[in-house]
Amino acid sequence: MQRALTPEPTPQPSLDTPLYPPTVRPPDRDLPFLFYVAKLVANPLRVMPKAVYTDPIVAYSFLNTHLFWVTAPELIERVLLEETGRYVKSPLERRVLGPTLGDGMLTAQMDTWRWQRKVASPLFRHADLLAFVPAMAAAAETQIARWREHSGGSAPFTADAEAAMMTVTFDIIATTVLAGCEPAEGVAIKRADTAYMDPISWEITAAVLKLPGWVWHPAQRQMREAASTLRGAVATIIERRRGEIGSAMGAPADDLLARLLAARDPETGAPMSDTMMVDNLTTFLEAGHQTTAQALSWALYLLARAPAWQDAARAEIANAVGEEAIEGRHVASLPVTLRIFKEAMRLYPPVPAILRLAKEADQLGDEAIPAGAIVIIPVYAAHRHHARWDDPDRFDPDRFLPDREQERPRAQYLPFGFGPRTCLGMPFAYLEGVAILASVLRRCRFSWDGRHVPEPLSQITLHPKGGMPLKVELI
Repeated sequence: MQRALTPEPTPQPSLDTPLYPPTVRPPDRDLPFLFYVAKLVANPLRVMPKAVYTDPIVAYSFLNTHLFWVTAPELIERVLLEETGRYVKSPLERRVLGPTLGDGMLTAQMDTWRWQRKVASPLFRHADLLAFVPAMAAAAETQIARWREHSGGSAPFTADAEAAMMTVTFDIIATTVLAGCEPAEGVAIKRADTAYMDPISWEITAAVLKLPGWVWHPAQRQMREAASTLRGAVATIIERRRGEIGSAMGAPADDLLARLLAARDPETGAPMSDTMMVDNLTTFLEAGHQTTAQALSWALYLLARAPAWQDAARAEIANAVGEEAIEGRHVASLPVTLRIFKEAMRLYPPVPAILRLAKEADQLGDEAIPAGAIVIIPVYAAHRHHARWDDPDRFDPDRFLPDREQERPRAQYLPFGFGPRTCLGMPFAYLEGVAILASVLRRCRFSWDGRHVPEPLSQITLHPKGGMPLKVELI
């Protein structure tokens, strides 16, 4: 009788198994103007030539427009830190985002920005934000419950991780920033946000080409209607929350919206105007919803493709948290999870580019920058720069071990920007990212569907083209 053969065990990947996740193939040389425009509409990442990933600064000109991609850390420091009066917020950014964000902190010029930053900064102290971690974890647990209900707790099923993370981060914003947001308002806000952001490459292209605002493009009407809906809904929430706080029966004023309503300029005692409140809450919505959701979507994709790192994070979470409710005190005990989140934002920075306008002529490296030039910090390319990162397209969370982080120039890694206009919500985003990853990884195992290869698509934030379908197994 022939003995049955025992199958060989399947080799398990180790943390050293290389993963080179999807990227955008850059053109070998500058694109002719019409090809540049076509690719800019399709995906702005596609217009950056290969030299942007290897050189410190790359120039491109068309129709009397001078554009410079800047990736060297010392030059980025000059633009974003040392010469902020010379390199100002671009009118292009104000044109593209102004209909939704108004004159909030992301789009405001220096004096208005300084005032708003001064008023809002105390709301984002790390120690205070730790109190929001349970709400972050609870939103993730609610998403897991949705998956469990959808699947009936059965075998692995396919879910769109991007859609799920957008829901989770919006639920967190609705609890911590847009407190008092009614379900119908939440639906309207999410739809309007998507309707504005999805076709935004049209408006970016029109702005780059310096077309007047009245020149028609296919997404113009949709975007205007979406902006009006979004701002109107946020204004309604502010007014209702103000009334709740003012009434004797109002909810405790401990959410960020309540704190913003109560905030005063430390020098003059002046509050924010209603319009400025709307401007900044829509800004917080974009900064704390879209960006973190995209970072988490890419992180889950990377973990699905690198299961050894997923297992390492899960083991860390089990050891540090166990079956307890995740709280702020747990975050410091999850360094592997944090490194994974940071590496996901290196490979797929939530905001893939930062724009500035050269108000005055300057010299950056070997390039003479004329007044009026558009200066772009292409964060996506800077994070994959071949002169700055070892094996830059490889997924390697150990790049963010403390000693390796300390060795890098400070403007080499900038998922939240750099200099005085570094994103005010950075501490919130790090806490949110770690809390959500810890919540879902201890309840779910993610794997690649074997088919979908998401293209990084720049639409102000960095989306996976076609969504992020992953196999989910509840554990």
